[in-house]
Amino acid sequence: MTAAKADSGKSDLELIDGLAAILHQFTVRDLSHVLREGIPFFPTHTRYYHLDANKSDDPAVMFQILMHEHNGTHVDAPAHYIREGPDPSRHYMHSVAPTALMGPACVLDLSDNPETLIPVDRVLAWEERHGPIREGDIVIFNFGWHRKWGLHEAGTAYVEDWPGLHRTAAQYLLERRIKAVGTDCLSIDCCGSTEIPAHDRFLRNDILIMENLANLDDLPERFFFVAAPLKIHEGSGSPIRAVALLPREDA
Repeated sequence: MTAAKADSGKSDLELIDGLAAILHQFTVRDLSHVLREGIPFFPTHTRYYHLDANKSDDPAVMFQILMHEHNGTHVDAPAHYIREGPDPSRHYMHSVAPTALMGPACVLDLSDNPETLIPVDRVLAWEERHGPIREGDIVIFNFGWHRKWGLHEAGTAYVEDWPGLHRTAAQYLLERRIKAVGTDCLSIDCCGSTEIPAHDRFLRNDILIMENLANLDDLPERFFFVAAPLKIHEGSGSPIRAVALLPREDA
């Protein structure tokens, strides 16, 4: 038992049970799209494939997944755009801490006719209504784009003309010292962006970017967010299973 636990007078089991009791006061909402063939993908990326890998001499059912690191609901590692520095390996997915995408979160619902480039004024207006974005917050943007997600031709609108952050909004969130940022679009930068100001500002400062988030409607403004990426050696990104922990109404 550590000194801290000894001072609290609680055993390991009591602490575990205490955490379990706290978690029982929350419900879990899945914020990830289902990975399946035909999902939307970024124009320069490859598709997702789910292939038969069953063997006649093996009773197990199994499949092979062939996918781009940035298919589906995923996170960008800094190495997605930033590879220079004295220790380039620290920018890759295998160096991302397992707690990097866990913490208090807020969702900015801008789904009512969002501008192509979201200026800092929209973020400031949200703060006026709901309180300041705090250091260490995970900030998620709901542009209503997750509603356009579909398979094959049904997902065409998802990969066209999506909105993103203006450099002023990205810079403001950087100065707020947020922990991570997410969007329900293909990219945190708008469709056709060549300067990618949001990617540049966030990834250069080790702020991870999550894209293609789902099920963002009717979330409370603040909740607890949990996601874990795969530990891919020299990965530029990774699929994630993202969830929101929401206080139970009957708790």
